[in-house]
Amino acid sequence: MEILFVFGMLIQFAVLAIRIVRFFRRQPAESDTQPVNKIRGKVSHSYRTDPKNRELQGQLLILLKGDVPTAKRLLTYQRKLNPGKSDNWYLEKVIYDLERDRR
Repeated sequence: MEILFVFGMLIQFAVLAIRIVRFFRRQPAESDTQPVNKIRGKVSHSYRTDPKNRELQGQLLILLKGDVPTAKRLLTYQRKLNPGKSDNWYLEKVIYDLERDRR
């Protein structure tokens, strides 16, 4: 019985790791997502390369148990509520809100 539990946990961890890797690979370049005529304000240009940003993305996906569409939806919502902030700020805000709401 314990062996099945450990095996199940290993499978769940592997699936989560695969989703995190796919999430990082599917991040579109900023120029692809931003209309040419629209100026968005202060935006981090190192969204994919910033190590702190990658850590935050990983934390967010762990909190959401690998649910990438929900992570994108929450980040989009925060971008609409608080325009002009950096990408790290949005990630920190979403993580803070999730942790606060779970208390």
